[in-house]
Order: sequence, then structure tokens, then C-alpha cells
Amino acid sequence: MPSMNVTITEELVERAVQRDSHHCMIAEAIKEQNPHFARILVDLQTIRWTNTTTGKRYICLTPEEAAAKLVDFDQGRPIVPFAFSMRIVQATSAKPGKRGRKKLDSQMTIEGGTPIRTGHLKGTAGSGGAEAIKKRERTERKSTVATTATTDIEPPSEASNIVRSSKKYRSYGRRLLKG
Repeated sequence: MPSMNVTITEELVERAVQRDSHHCMIAEAIKEQNPHFARILVDLQTIRWTNTTTGKRYICLTPEEAAAKLVDFDQGRPIVPFAFSMRIVQATSAKPGKRGRKKLDSQMTIEGGTPIRTGHLKGTAGSGGAEAIKKRERTERKSTVATTATTDIEPPSEASNIVRSSKKYRSYGRRLLKG
């Protein structure tokens, strides 16, 4: 698979947002060097983007040097300009419906056997039905994510970049790379 060179300049470091997978210095560099790339995501493990001209989604493993600089950047340490090379390890179709997923028909009929009693899923037991159960589960997941996101380690107050993202995507493996 082909490789790609990425150059991080001082201007990109100043413009980037800490703890934001979409607007970090590496994502900004990739976007600046390849304007036809969209949905760029950078974390400590992978770098992903969609090429709008080819209609493909590409995945690269984040080089060790870039991951270490990313941790330093997120923790507010000064970053000197650097460059790295990454190799594409996977390319998939970015078009909807081309990923091998199949939608099931909501009116699907199963023949044979005995029907399973749905009970509260139809709303007969006072729980609000299947949609209410799904909504409640989503709300519980969101509240769990919100409480775990607030326990992230904050960068030092004298950090070079004042703007910090509220999305907090990048926390995977950060404890291992502290210096």
C-alpha cells in the first residue's frame, strides 16, 4: 500500500485544538496538504480519513513518533515542527451501504415454530414499548460516557494552547505515553 508524508509546522501547532481528534495538529496538516480529504480523525492508535475523489475511507496506524508528539500536545507541552511518514493499512468504500451491512425488513415474516411472547416490548406492561426501552438505554450510555469523560487528566494551566476541545476523543493509551 502507498505511504504518505505529513509535515507539522509551527503554524499548524498554534492553530490546532488540544484533545480534539478532528482538529489536532496532525489532522490539520493532513487537511492542509490534501484538501479533498474529509472526516479526518486522529488518535493514538490510528489515523483515518475519507478521500472524496475516490470515495474510499483510509486507515493508517499512527507512527510512534507522532503518537508521542500528540500526547505532548494534549498535555500542553511545547511542540517543535516535525515530519513523519505513514503507510495506509486499509482502504474501504466510504459509500453508504457498501460496507457489507444489510438492512432487515421491518415486516419480516418467520414461518414455522411458535411465536415468542413479546410482552412489554409492545407497550402492554406499561414500560412505554421497545422505543422507550432503546431511548432509556441510550440515555444511560450517554450519562455513563459523560461521567467518565469528566475524569480526564487536565493539561497544565500554563499550556501553550488555550483552546481545548469538549469532545475528549483522545484518551486511549495516554497513561502509557506520559514522559
